[in-house]
Amino acid sequence: MSLPDAGELVPVLDELVDMAWEPGWGPAALARLVQLCGTLKQSLPPAAWQLARAEMLGHPLHRLMQEDPLIRAAQEMAGRPGLLPLLQDLLLRHEAVRDRIGQASRAGRDLFEATTALGHFSALRGQTAFLARVIDAVLERHPGAEILSLGAGHLREAALLAEPGKLGRWVAQEADNGVIATLRKGLPPGIPLRSLRCNLSYFVRKPYLRGCFDLILLPDLPGCGAAPWLRELVDSAFAALKPGGLLLLGSAGPAPPEAAWMEVFLGLRPCWRTAEEMSTLLAAAPETEAWRPRVFHGSGGGPGGQRLYAMVERRR
Repeated sequence: MSLPDAGELVPVLDELVDMAWEPGWGPAALARLVQLCGTLKQSLPPAAWQLARAEMLGHPLHRLMQEDPLIRAAQEMAGRPGLLPLLQDLLLRHEAVRDRIGQASRAGRDLFEATTALGHFSALRGQTAFLARVIDAVLERHPGAEILSLGAGHLREAALLAEPGKLGRWVAQEADNGVIATLRKGLPPGIPLRSLRCNLSYFVRKPYLRGCFDLILLPDLPGCGAAPWLRELVDSAFAALKPGGLLLLGSAGPAPPEAAWMEVFLGLRPCWRTAEEMSTLLAAAPETEAWRPRVFHGSGGGPGGQRLYAMVERRR
């Protein structure tokens, strides 16, 4: 796509609005908008990119984008703790958000089908089933396993477990009471859950958690890169493993084509990590106790979208 001049941007946006309102044309309009945002951000200097963002947000196209339940939720919950769990529920079409989807306009539902198929969101949706498979594998090896989920969200993976009766204990750390309440309300019966309401910095400071868990999941790493405080978090999580225990870290991978569009219309700027940064975080585990550290790409993402995972085991 060629870069439109400043005076040409409005007609392009007008055309996209007309296209998106036509039945069945939402995906094509979104594809063109994603490409436009990416081209503008890559080609414009930062100040000009901010002006282009403001123009797009002031255009009727922005209101049209808000017809999409995913985009509306991202804007309504901007900066609030429950945003990521809510987005994951929408991606899973969970019954808890059925009204949000059902009450959307026809154009909004068309856009929702298209946005949720983008690589980043497709990969994020696939994470729930992946976590369930990891937990199932640990329970197969260690019946009665004790599990800790850091940044637990709504724990939708619990409903996908093959044999939840094998769980010994599942501790879910979350900082927000509302997220914990939704988690408990939607949990399948019989899950031996204990909630740990605290932030991650508090978790790092609590030595009583050492050597407690067979599996620790941190599927949505906070912050960016491999900052020192993140390495401290990984070190503390590793210390909370029993001998033979497994630590799993997850993160958005390199920026997908829709990154600039997400920045404009959802206000989302995930930390797009590299495999090298994930390896640096794993290196925070003591070398003498760490066994089989590895970094790999998650499956389930659409074109250009992926998640990165890092695993390390504690020696027996």
